[in-house]
Amino acid sequence: MTETVLNVSNLKLHFKKHLVLKNISLSLNSRDIYALVGVNGSGKTTFLSIIAGLITQDEGSILINNKKIASDQISMSFQPTSLYSHLTGNDNLKLLSPYPEKAYEILRTLNKSNVEILSKKVKKLSFGQKQRIGIAIALSKKASVYLLDEPTNGLDSTSNKNLIKIIKAMSDEGCSFIVASHEWAIIEKCCNRLGMIYDGQIKRELDLSDYMNEDAAPTIQLKTITPLVKDQLLELEEVINVDNLDTYTWYIKLKSRKILNSFQQSLIMKDISIQELVVLHPAKEWEILYNQLSEEGE
Repeated sequence: MTETVLNVSNLKLHFKKHLVLKNISLSLNSRDIYALVGVNGSGKTTFLSIIAGLITQDEGSILINNKKIASDQISMSFQPTSLYSHLTGNDNLKLLSPYPEKAYEILRTLNKSNVEILSKKVKKLSFGQKQRIGIAIALSKKASVYLLDEPTNGLDSTSNKNLIKIIKAMSDEGCSFIVASHEWAIIEKCCNRLGMIYDGQIKRELDLSDYMNEDAAPTIQLKTITPLVKDQLLELEEVINVDNLDTYTWYIKLKSRKILNSFQQSLIMKDISIQELVVLHPAKEWEILYNQLSEEGE
């Protein structure tokens, strides 16, 4: 049975006369890695800051295990600007983590070269080096829920890959995460649930497990050798909906996974020349929608 760890109900927050968060609700289960995606200014960081107790909401409730949150139950990643710049990395671990040895271990797991930065003053470190220290401090704490705000910003590829491994390993041990990120690589490889925040509300949610059965409606990316028009694809019985990047690149929603072979045969019978046909990961579908929202917000 799935255990609900975090319950956020009807959060509202005003900045002056502007309503920043509008009745946001979210539940987080044990072992969940929940990706929170949204364009700049959509409210991601503000939402996480309220859960962490850094900002007080105007309305709404936040419960962990059906009780009011205690400060040691939530751990939010430190922004590089939150570190003590005049102290060394090692001093920051000792001051900001209740378990500095654990923080040191995480830092070394992210990238072995991190050991060298601990003796330097934080003000002399790069953004990415500071980011790694902040992540290590946050993940070293013994919390029920971890809030990571753009954790891959400034990370090198090795640290990025190892961060994903650390998050997944902690999730397997029962920890839960909300990861606010623009990086679709970490979302696709790491997260089991997604929520899209837009205009101060969570507009859509997705549980990836719903997409893994044969009855799920997948999205296909089809690249053709010759140009097509939309009606050529909509007339196929396997197709629910069609969108396109250009006349050669199409995003096609099928009725179910079971009819993928039938769909391919229909393309052949219609003399549609296939250059590439890929079943998109559900997170990839969201990346397309996210990019559309980003363009609308410009």
